[in-house]
Amino acid sequence: MVYQNLANIKEDKEYWDKYIKFHELYWDGPNASQNVFYGNEYEEYRNSLSKYLEIEPDQIKDCLFTKHENGDYYLTPLGVDSDKYIMESENSIPAQWFLMFESKEKKFFYSHAGDGAIQPDGIYYNTDCALSKKRLKSAKDILESISNESIPKEFDIFHKELLFGISEMYYWIEKFPDDSMVVLNYAEISSVIHEFTLKNENSVSDLWMIVQNLSKKDFESANSSLKIYKQKWDEITKNCSNVKPTAAPEELSNDTMQ
Repeated sequence: MVYQNLANIKEDKEYWDKYIKFHELYWDGPNASQNVFYGNEYEEYRNSLSKYLEIEPDQIKDCLFTKHENGDYYLTPLGVDSDKYIMESENSIPAQWFLMFESKEKKFFYSHAGDGAIQPDGIYYNTDCALSKKRLKSAKDILESISNESIPKEFDIFHKELLFGISEMYYWIEKFPDDSMVVLNYAEISSVIHEFTLKNENSVSDLWMIVQNLSKKDFESANSSLKIYKQKWDEITKNCSNVKPTAAPEELSNDTMQ
């Protein structure tokens, strides 16, 4: 997901200014993909918002937004154009997505676990768009520098698929200003990773280790890391496929709105 700096947005800027101001006053916080509404909360909010904006409820355009530590607002429009800003993958995360980040940019969502304790229940990464472009280009250069003749058979498909995926991601992200924010959210995938191992899930580090080992032609180490990585995500994908929705009918999240 890409959040653009509100200062760089020309279209509907006045509208988004008013939308964000009202949302913060109403909910006392940003509009995040983890927000959940209960009962008639969402309908009441929409009616109040339409009155504030002086438009009909069906004319409201929504966004996810956050406030940067520098004080600027960043937003991702939702609706018919959301696919320009949001990429989704069901039951798994494509390897090339991880290469836009570094392990130190990993963060957690937390929830209460009883008796005043909290525990991580979700993973996300965020970084600057400029850094994501730089990292994708670096990974692409490394992989392209390896001749096909020197790559063992077990890496051939992985190597080609990863290169293609990186090229696709770079094509998608290069159109955004460098000061945009890029966010990778594990979303529902976090629910199938055990809470005791959630903090140890670091596929960003895993992928960079594989790429670096390939650049050094250390295929033995790369092969070992790749097997562990694939086994982990095969298991996560299988577990995700077996999970049935459990959300109560009265609950509505922004994920649903998308």
